[in-house]
Amino acid sequence: MRLLGLLGVAAQAEGLRLRRNMGSVTRRAGWMAGAALFGVVGIGFAHVAALAWLEPRYGLAGAAGIVALGDVALAGILALASRRRRDPVAEEALALRRTMLAAAAARNPMRDAAALALGSAPAPVLGAIAGEAIATWLRRR
Repeated sequence: MRLLGLLGVAAQAEGLRLRRNMGSVTRRAGWMAGAALFGVVGIGFAHVAALAWLEPRYGLAGAAGIVALGDVALAGILALASRRRRDPVAEEALALRRTMLAAAAARNPMRDAAALALGSAPAPVLGAIAGEAIATWLRRR
C-alpha cells in the first residue's frame, strides 16, 4: 500500500472511531440528563409523599432516614445505567488506525517514488544509474 493510501485508511479509521465514541458519549450524557431530571423533580415529590406516609409509623426522623436509604439505592441504579460500555467496532477502528500509522511511518517515500518511476525492482536499476553517474564523473577528472 502506498503512503497516501495508508494515511487515508488511518484517517477513515480515526473518523469511524470518533463517530462511535461520540455516540457513546451522547448516550451517556442522555442517561445522566435523565437522572438529573428525575433527581430534581421526581425525588422532590416522592420525598413529600413518602414522608407523609411514613411519619405516623416511624416519626419524622425515621421516615426521613428510610427515604434517604431509598435515594441512595436509586442513585446507585442510575450510576450503573450511565457507565461506559465496550464498543468492539470503535476498538477495531483504533487498532486499524494505529496499524496504518505505524506502516506509514515505516515507509520510505523516496524508495516508493523510485519504485513507481522505475518499475517493480528499483534497486538494480538505481545501482546501474549510480554506477553510470560515477563512471562519467571519474572520466571527467
